[in-house]
Amino acid sequence: MTDTLHSAFVELAAKNPDATAVYSEAGVLSYGELDRRSRELAERLTAAGAGPGIPVGICVERTPELLVGILAALRSGSCYLPLDPNYPADRLAFMVRDSGTRLLLTTPASRTGCPPGPTVLVLGAGDTVTTEPGAAPAAVVPGDTAYVIYTSGSTGRPKGVAVRHSGCVAMLAAMDRVLAGCDLSGVSAASSVCFDMSVMEIFNALCRGGAVVLVESAVHLPESRYADRITHLNVVPSVMNSLLDAGALPPTVRTVVFGGEALRRKLVDRTYRETGATQVFNAYGPTEGTVFCTFGPVPEDSAEEPTIGPPTEGARVYVLDERLRPAPTGELHLGGAGLAHGYVARPGTTAERFVPDPFRDGERMYRTGDLVELTEGGELRFLGRTDHQVKLRGYRIELEEVEARLTGCPEVREAAAAVRGNRLVGYVVPAHGTAPDGPTVDAALQHAVTARLAAELPDHLVPATLVVLPALPLGPGGKLDRAELPEPPAAGPGGPRTAPGTPTELALAEIWGQLLGLEPSELDVQSAFYDLGGDSLLLIRLARLMTRRFDRRVRVPDLFSFRDIASLARWLDDDSGAAPEVVQSARRRAGARRAALRGRGADDR
Repeated sequence: MTDTLHSAFVELAAKNPDATAVYSEAGVLSYGELDRRSRELAERLTAAGAGPGIPVGICVERTPELLVGILAALRSGSCYLPLDPNYPADRLAFMVRDSGTRLLLTTPASRTGCPPGPTVLVLGAGDTVTTEPGAAPAAVVPGDTAYVIYTSGSTGRPKGVAVRHSGCVAMLAAMDRVLAGCDLSGVSAASSVCFDMSVMEIFNALCRGGAVVLVESAVHLPESRYADRITHLNVVPSVMNSLLDAGALPPTVRTVVFGGEALRRKLVDRTYRETGATQVFNAYGPTEGTVFCTFGPVPEDSAEEPTIGPPTEGARVYVLDERLRPAPTGELHLGGAGLAHGYVARPGTTAERFVPDPFRDGERMYRTGDLVELTEGGELRFLGRTDHQVKLRGYRIELEEVEARLTGCPEVREAAAAVRGNRLVGYVVPAHGTAPDGPTVDAALQHAVTARLAAELPDHLVPATLVVLPALPLGPGGKLDRAELPEPPAAGPGGPRTAPGTPTELALAEIWGQLLGLEPSELDVQSAFYDLGGDSLLLIRLARLMTRRFDRRVRVPDLFSFRDIASLARWLDDDSGAAPEVVQSARRRAGARRAALRGRGADDR
């Protein structure tokens, strides 16, 4: 039967055990190996108490063990809670507490970064619990929860979305129809497991006989030794622009699916022109609707801006006005097989967003907050939001959460946030000192605030730029007027600055100057890389150059935690002077990476 998220994989593994299921830098697994290892681990989980309604945390780096753990959690009857080891410890601890997770899978490489509380099973290193081999997992039914993914929350706290197996199966079936004839033999899996596009990346391959090409992130794709296995790419538009700029896409790519951000015709044209892709698709969907609920091809020869496609089969899509009446332009509401259970431990928020369907007795629909237009051809055109939610690099961000975290910093009295281009910008009124006459950039304040936030929040929620204002702009009613938030002041040479002083700062200034086309002597050691013209692909090159120059493994996540030359230099010089929580987080990541490299063995051949 194929009525659960993982059941099609189990059937395929029995038919074609020798077919390759996973390519990754840490090893290659066949369907048979992945099936055996996930089945055995599911038995261990069952003996440890896993079963329907019981979340299992997956805190594993991007190796084949990640997929073993996810499949094992599903096969045990549990749902899985993705816990990205690169997330700050406080964020992971909150997700575990809030979801009631009592079991957690990890590896020796990620063990030290796991949140406290749950019973831990360490893959490949012996159990920390007593298990009985051969424990029979509970039966899984379509209505059971398959996974819980946490999204940004407007109250300052993330909220968990519980998604059913039946919704996942319906999503995969809809993808079959849309992607019929596409080559899914090598599907790039570059999204964090905390982002629901990962569900489509992983299971669209494993449940259809293809292989998952596991990479650290989309910006690491050029580094992958298996990049030439990729035939199908799911990608965020802003990342695709950077990949095309760098000429970093393998010639084997035949299908590109865009999602997570607005897609423009100019990028579609570049994709057809500069890659081997013969088909381009655009997709839309909130986590509450199970990955994607609209999905359609974007033709090559057209002057029209792309729509977000027609509704997928099985999705009920309504465009409604404020009185819940059908309208050509209005708020998008979702129902159908992909509708999630609701929010974990948030009955009030669930009732507010998952409302009775006025067109179907006894059923619900989800208020997306997205404004859309229904075209004459039955497709949907995205127009904007009814609230302050934004998308950046594919991640959903509630600006209120960022603002709450900024205001929680002792250096900040008031705060606002906005997206400018491809950057998340924070606007702050300082709690102490003389207020500026107009918008300014205070490098010391930015360093203090972003270092604190980097220890609490995922990278995508930490403002790349911090603008200091004398006061926040207010409208006639005394509320924040977001439209009046100014553009960030230009950064670069000139004005007060702190010149490189230590040998490490001087060496870093040379590297930054080389990458950014700037004179090293003119760089301010407290200016952020992004403010000086850097981007995500340049971060990869920066990490490589630093690794070679300092004989120390430097990864892109480290460069998100230490965003300027001054903090990077302190970290490299034995971490002296950096904020303790940031230092500890960086040390954990560095230690985890070394352990992962040491731990590669025959089991991951």
